[in-house]
Order: sequence, then structure tokens, then C-alpha cells
Amino acid sequence: MRKLAVLAFKEVLVAFRDVGALAMMLATPLALTLVMMAAFGSGSDSTPISDIPVLLLNRDTGTFGQVLTDIFFSSSLDNLVMPTLIDEASEAAARARVEADEVAALVIIPQDFSARVFPFGARAQELTGMDVTTLAPNASLTPEQQAGVAQAFMESYMQRESPREPSPDDPVVVEIYASPNWRISVLVVKAIVSQGLERLNIQIAGTTNIMARLAAGMLQAGQTDVAAAMSAMSAGTAGQETAGAADIALPIKLVTTSTTGRGFSWLGYYASSMAVLFLMFAVTSGGRTLLAERQRGTLPRLLISPTSALTILLGKMGGIVLTGVLQMLILWGATTLIGAYWGHPGGVLLTIVLLVICASSVGALISAWAKTPGQASAIGSAITLIGGALSGSFFVRWNLPQWVQHLSLVTPNAWGIEILARLQAGRAAATILPWLGGVVLLTIFYYALALVGFRRQFK
Repeated sequence: MRKLAVLAFKEVLVAFRDVGALAMMLATPLALTLVMMAAFGSGSDSTPISDIPVLLLNRDTGTFGQVLTDIFFSSSLDNLVMPTLIDEASEAAARARVEADEVAALVIIPQDFSARVFPFGARAQELTGMDVTTLAPNASLTPEQQAGVAQAFMESYMQRESPREPSPDDPVVVEIYASPNWRISVLVVKAIVSQGLERLNIQIAGTTNIMARLAAGMLQAGQTDVAAAMSAMSAGTAGQETAGAADIALPIKLVTTSTTGRGFSWLGYYASSMAVLFLMFAVTSGGRTLLAERQRGTLPRLLISPTSALTILLGKMGGIVLTGVLQMLILWGATTLIGAYWGHPGGVLLTIVLLVICASSVGALISAWAKTPGQASAIGSAITLIGGALSGSFFVRWNLPQWVQHLSLVTPNAWGIEILARLQAGRAAATILPWLGGVVLLTIFYYALALVGFRRQFK
């Protein structure tokens, strides 16, 4: 029993004295858990997506433009968005703020929004002097108001098959002018606008049904001399009532316009982020070959040959870089064939080359300081997984808190995702030059640290 205990205790000591094993057993799952909590919350009511800055330009003077605007100021969205109303004179400045990534989006409601979405309601308000969209089902109107409602309904019906729909060939356009760097926030804004349009859909359908019943009452009382038209109209309205509000589509076109002309693509994002993640797996695994050769005795034999240590090192790392470049090029081509867009080819190619060199510096750093190939493999896997989680390889990077995004810039993953995301959003190649400069500086830093360790390895 004592021998068994000693052997067991010895295995425990070996495991806990191995830095690589500790990284894989403890550091990696703990770091992944913390990053997931930062991205998705701790299970409480809090959300990492909050206080999204949105500008609202309401050119409409009717009811429905105000209804759509008020949704952004509702109590249910208090912690989600920070809306700001602007006037017509501030539109140019507002678009400039979106282009500068100061705010997520500018929502523009057109001037004739209410009148075009619900022309029957606008005509009824003109004839009766009241806002018919606020009527309750049991509302009582004066004879003059009832006559105005009936006349508006009849005029609209005579002009179109449905009294509430303008021509589908000329829809009302609600524009969302969006920043490509606020990808998730723009999706939230679009969802809020879509919810508002659905609410308008239900409200207009209910108002139409109320007005149809009033018009039908006028018909039964014999207060109109177009009995045939009203009979057909009331029959058609009855069919609309039974169809339900959800079956009637508003003649509205919601347009999301990016400042660069390209919107966010899930396929493009995950195609590039997964490519960067598995690039890190490949280069960190390749970096341990020096340790394996030293363990097998081939490295010492190379060192006593007429070949300098620098040549051996550069040859090994050059092979790793070439492998990584080929890997990224293959993934780029394969994902492009299925519809992923990575950006301007010149910018993507330059990014791939610099990114692979930067990733190889991490592999070199691990190989320079690890003691065994197994330790290097464990440390490389841990660094790759943690770096992938911090950088946004497993979920959208911009869902992470700002401090996590900044911290992740110690990894090549974060730089690669940031640069490729900008290219995917349609940014010009010149705009990524500062980011490429950051990649170069990170590469120099890691290779400098690795060089110190390699001097120890080649002694």
C-alpha cells in the first residue's frame, strides 16, 4: 500500500510540476470560462451589449413616424440603446459621426412616412380633423365624422384594391445608415426597427377594421348613394378582417446601408476567424520540431555540421511560415468558393503573409523556452485556445467587453480578426496599414524574446 501511495503521489508531483500540463488542466478551462462569462454574462439580467448609441432623424410629421421613434425611448430598451434625436440640419454631421464609428447607426424615417404607409388614415384625418389611428373599437363619432370616414374609405377603395396599401412598386424606405465596426449593435438596431414596423402593421390593420365597420354602418343607414361600390367594399373588408393583421404586409422597405457599401457577413467572419485559429494550432505545433530533434539527437548532429545555427533556425522557421501561408491560402480559396468574402485580394494576401509570420513568432517563443516536445505541445494548445476565446474565434469579437478586446491584442488572433473584418467590411487596403504595423511590432517583440531562449537551446 505504501508503494502504491508513493507512486500515486509521484505522478501527482510530476503533473503539477509540468507547466504545460498545468496550462492544459487548469489555466485553459479557467480562462475559457472567464471569457465566456465576459461575453455572455454570468446568468443575471445584465447583458454585455448595452448603451448602443443611435441617432434618429424623423422627417415625418404624422403619427407613425413618432410611434417608430418612441420605440427607441421605451423603458424596455433603457439599457440597450442610447437614442438621440437630430434635426434635418444635423444630418450631414450625423452621417459623419457614423463614418467615424462614434455611433452605431443613423435611422432615417422619410418625410411622408405616415401618409404613404396609411393613405386612408391621412385622408380620413383631413376630412374629419381627428387622428383615426387612436380610435378604440367602441368609439362613438358624430355623423359628420362618420361621413368623413366613409368618404375616405370609399375614395381609397376606388383608387386601389386595398384601402391601406400604396403601390408595392414604390415602397416607403426607412434607412439605417450603419457603421461596419458596430456589427452586432447594427443587428440590434435593425431588429428594433423591424419590431416597430410590425407594431405599426398591427395598429394599421386594427384601425382599418374599425373604419370598415363604420363605413358599413353608413351603408346600412342609407347615407351613401354608391351602394354597389360600398357593398363590394364591405365584402372585401370582411375578408381582410378574417385574414388577421399578421397576414398583411406593410409597404415599407427597410434598407441598411453601410458606410463602406458592405454589411456584416457571418460566413465571412467565421471563415476568417476559424482560419486564424487553426493557423495558430499549426504553427505552435510546428514550432516544437526543434525540441523533438534535440531530444532525438538530430539537432546536435546538425550543429556540428558546417551549417550555422542561424541557418538551421531560419530554415526551420521558414518552413513553418511557408506551411502557414499555404494553409491560409487554401482556406481563403475554399471559403470563397462557398460565398465568403475576405476583402480586397491585395490586402488579404499582405495580411496573410504578415499574420503567418507573427503567428510563427509565438511558435518560436514556445519552442525556445519549453523543455520537452510534450510541454511545448500542451503550452501551444493552451495559448491557441485562450487566444482564440479572447480574440473572438468562437463567437463574435465585438460581443466582448472593451477590456477583453484590448487584452486580446497580445495575440496574433486578435490582430488577424480585426484586420480581416475591416477588409470584409469594404475598407480600403490603406486603412489597415496601422493595424499591419501593429502586427509587425508584435512579431518583433515575440521573436526577440524567442531569440534569448534559442541561444540557450543551441549551446
